[in-house]
Formats: sequence, structure tokens, C-alpha cells
Amino acid sequence: MEESQTWRELLGQVLSEPLERQRIADALGIHPVTLTRWATNRSNPRPENLEALLNALPKCRQRLAELLKTEYPDLSNSLVQERIRDEIPSTFYSRVLNAYTSIPPILRDSTISALILQQMLGHIDPDQAGMAIFVAQCVPPLPTHKVHSLRRTAGRGTLPWESHMDSQTQFFGAESPLGQALIQGRTMAVSDYATAFALCPHQPPAATLSALIFPILQSSRCIGCLCIVSTQPIHYLQIHHELISYYVDLIVLSFEQQDLYELSDIDLGLVPSYTLQQPYLAYFSQRVTQCMLQSVRNNRPLTRPQAEQKVWQQFEEEFLNLPFDASQ
Repeated sequence: MEESQTWRELLGQVLSEPLERQRIADALGIHPVTLTRWATNRSNPRPENLEALLNALPKCRQRLAELLKTEYPDLSNSLVQERIRDEIPSTFYSRVLNAYTSIPPILRDSTISALILQQMLGHIDPDQAGMAIFVAQCVPPLPTHKVHSLRRTAGRGTLPWESHMDSQTQFFGAESPLGQALIQGRTMAVSDYATAFALCPHQPPAATLSALIFPILQSSRCIGCLCIVSTQPIHYLQIHHELISYYVDLIVLSFEQQDLYELSDIDLGLVPSYTLQQPYLAYFSQRVTQCMLQSVRNNRPLTRPQAEQKVWQQFEEEFLNLPFDASQ
């Protein structure tokens, strides 16, 4: 949807879909022609209709509210305020701290990560307009080597994405906004759908409008990045920048000290597109099994987590050695 300059333009874009026009009219209890007259500036809605209109359009509520205030400067702030509170509930902090102190170490990291991602998703996308949130973690380097890539390790989403995205692995390097966010140590905003889609290519491309990426840092050390991909325009994510940053700080608790790397040890390479990664990733389980069997033959048996990490490192090396084509 194109960026609208007035609330009437925005409404006109929404009404271009007949089924959506009828849905909104039914929600407001008015004739669809009345909506068209508002959009074309041939009549004005009553105050009670403005509130109903905002409630009927959760996906663009914030933008519509901003534009309405331009034409109706006396409009009540309580009417147009964003439904999302810009703070994490204190009760949720308590839940995370309780999990941190009571859950066995082997389950603690994944449990806390899942708690935070699910809470964050429900907080920032309460109307389930369409959002995916995932963590891309530094791939553990071989001894004496530097960090050369990031790998998606956990995620949660609402339609059109899957609710649980932990198995949707993808590697990222310096060519990606995630890589740049980590290298530069600052938030990166993505406002074009093609780039945003490449960050989370598991739904129709047209559904993806924007993304916001935060490096996950602890002092001078880094863990990776947290990425939010949305069906909303970028300004929606930027409005909640501070709230998201609180969650990014909190998610540091879901990692161990060995997951942190000095910024001086980050030396990202160029990783091929997800399309080229897929043929390799499809054989992940098979290669882990082969790795474990080989370790037994060598009288150096590996646990499954150890074998998985070794295979991820092998994938990284293979991807970095593939010819990179920025047009892919």
C-alpha cells in the first residue's frame, strides 16, 4: 500500500477491495457508499464513526490515527492512542527471572527465548496483523577463527508466517541487513518488500512490507541479531522502537557466556541466498547422523548437540566458499 498523505487517501486505498469495503461498512453499521463519500471528501464522518473506523482497521490504526489528527486537531488523544503500551509488564519480568533461576540449565536458554519471543509477538502485534520475530545467532567459529556468519535459531510468528519457526534455519552474512546491523552495532530499518522478504522467505513476498533489526549486545560483546519482519509499513515498527529495545535487552538472559563474542572477532563473509542454501539444509539431519557415526568409528563419540554444531560449521564453510552473486 502506497504511503498516504491524508486519512481520506488511506481510506480510499483500503476501500479499493470490495469485500473489505463491505466488511468495514458492516462494522460501522453504514452503507458502503458513505465510506466512499468520506474517502472522496464529499462528506464527513461523525465523531462516533471515527472511533468505529479506527477499531475496524487494526492493521493501519496508528497511521490512520496520525492522519486523522491532521484534519481533526481537537480529536481526543484517548481516541487515537495506540493500543500497545510502551513498556514490558512487570509481571513478565518476574516470569523470566523465575525461569532463569528455576529451570535446569539444559532447558533454560530455549525456554526463556520462547517466553520472550511469544510475549513480544503478542505485545507488538496484538491484532495478529502479520509479524515474524526471530533471533539470528553468531555461528560458533572454529578455534582461533573469527565469526563469519549468523544463523537463525529461534522464531515466532503470526499469519502469514508459521507460529513456531525454530526449524526454519537460514544463514546470513555481511550482505544482509542483519550482518550490517551486527557489524555497525546499530538498528537497521528495511522498508522495501524484496529485502524484507529475503530475511524471512516463508510466505508470499507481497505480504512482507518492512523489517527492523537490532543487534543483541552485552557491553562490548555480541550474540547476534533480533529481527522483526512485518506486514505493516516501517513507521509502525519504528514507533515501537524503544519498546522493542527493552525486549532485546531482556533476551540476553537466554544466552550463555560462550554465546558471546567480542566485536573485534566479528568478520562476516558473504553468504548466498536462501534459495541456494536450501539444497544443503535439506540434508541436515542426515549429515548429523553421519557425523555421529563417524565420530564413533574414530573413537571420539559426539553428542547430538555437538554433532549438530559441527554440521552447522560445515554448512557455513560451504556457503562461504560458494560464488556470491548479489543479484540472486
